[in-house]
Formats: sequence, structure tokens, C-alpha cells
Amino acid sequence: MVAYLPDGRKLVIQCKKYAPHRSVSSQDMQKFVGTARPEHGADVALFVTTCRAFTRDALGLALRQDIVALHRDLLGSWVKGAHLESLIPLNGSGAGTRRRR
Repeated sequence: MVAYLPDGRKLVIQCKKYAPHRSVSSQDMQKFVGTARPEHGADVALFVTTCRAFTRDALGLALRQDIVALHRDLLGSWVKGAHLESLIPLNGSGAGTRRRR
């Protein structure tokens, strides 16, 4: 999906509906990295999933490539009205019910 933020930046979103027990793999993230900016010209690239977590490798790749990773908890906050701009700095923080901190 391609959209535009209020400030005019191009937003490219990858949405994946996965079972809650599944994690987004590095391979899933690599596919998105390969298209978000080179093919679609994203200023902001967002990978959204219904599962609870990203693997360590997937999240590391997202951080290195400046991809915003939103798991089900952050997605829920967005759906409930949180502004996307407030969620971007959280970028994959937490991991559903298996929080690490």
C-alpha cells in the first residue's frame, strides 16, 4: 500500500496477517526491504503484522534499513487512534505478551 503522511512524505506499507504465535522472519523483512525504497520510492517504510514479534534478525534488518516494524500491540494502538508519528520511534519495541525489558 502506498500513502502520504500529512507532511507529504511517501509512506509504503507492507501488511502481513500472521497467527499470533508466529514471528516475522528475516526473509519476510528482506523481501520488503528490496521493494520499499528501490521500487516504490518510500520516504517512510512500514512493516505491519498481526503477530506478536519480529525475529531478532528481522528487527535488526529493519533497524539497519530504517524500516518501521509494528507488531500487533503497536498496530492495536494505531487502530485505537494513536498517531503513526508517535509509534514510529517505538519501532518494534516490546513483543506482545513476551515483553523483554
